[in-house]
Amino acid sequence: MKKMFNKVLFLSAAVLLSNNLLAQETICFKNGLEKPSLIETTPLDGEVCKGIQTLEDMKNSGWEVLDIKLEPVGNKFNYSYYFYKNDNNQSSVASQKSANQQLTLSKGEFSIKPIGVKITNIDNNKSNVDVGNLIVGQSGIVVHIYDNDKRLIVSNAKVVSSNANSSVVEFFPFNDLSQDALPTSNRSVAINDVLILNYMYNSSLLIAPTLDSFQTVRENFKLNNFMHSDIFAAKLKVENKPYPTKEDIQKFAIEQNLGTIFFVLDNKVYVVDTKTFTILESYAFAYESSEKQMPFYTRVEEIEESIFNLSFFDFFTENKKLSYDEYYKRILGLK
Repeated sequence: MKKMFNKVLFLSAAVLLSNNLLAQETICFKNGLEKPSLIETTPLDGEVCKGIQTLEDMKNSGWEVLDIKLEPVGNKFNYSYYFYKNDNNQSSVASQKSANQQLTLSKGEFSIKPIGVKITNIDNNKSNVDVGNLIVGQSGIVVHIYDNDKRLIVSNAKVVSSNANSSVVEFFPFNDLSQDALPTSNRSVAINDVLILNYMYNSSLLIAPTLDSFQTVRENFKLNNFMHSDIFAAKLKVENKPYPTKEDIQKFAIEQNLGTIFFVLDNKVYVVDTKTFTILESYAFAYESSEKQMPFYTRVEEIEESIFNLSFFDFFTENKKLSYDEYYKRILGLK
């Protein structure tokens, strides 16, 4: 059992690494510039720019500017650019549909493209940002940028209200990558920090009832990097949990740094924000009808409950009577 769990941890680490490679961020800077007009054509310094890439070069390579910091020093200027990039330049979930058009949007288009905006006001742990038409429950992170190539995630954030012109976000602790052996910062959100919404939305967990539905979703949503459900199933097997709760699913996705969870049920795909568990979008979804696997499609066999876990008995007895669709409707609050 221990050997199998070690393999699961190794696979999880490998997938987490690949997730981080899909969503890149970096800072490029230039100090001592004579005139602001020179910044467009001057090679920038930094881990990626390396004194070679200009601002235009970075944009042409698919990098997006999320924040610009300009600091006058005497008669010269110091520039710092915060860049973010998804490896695939396309940004809309809707654009991922394959030629067979199996997916149909049920409402307005939802995007996994990151949105960057500077924090200009803070009131009662909330901030009003000049970005409209967001989804309540949409989440992200807040980043503090130090001099040049140093940055720190200081908080999570979620949208609590939105209209056509602006939105209100509320901050909550960032404990996603907590590690007792490492020091933590007590820094809180401050003016001029950068809010990044849709953070890691292209890294996802997929809960599907059959092999066909599992493969079809992956084919249709090519911009998302899906962690294989076998990794989650192996963890459930080790923990003797044949029926994962909402908390189990959410905790696993957060630990693996996944921004979204896809649930396939009742001829629909539901896209859920990992941190708020809000349904961000749903799509009509056609796939071959066959026997639905509980708790979800996986090649891991015999996930059994522990006979010693008495607190689990009532939960297991109640939920084993539910069908796949009924079970996950309850998880998503649809029933």
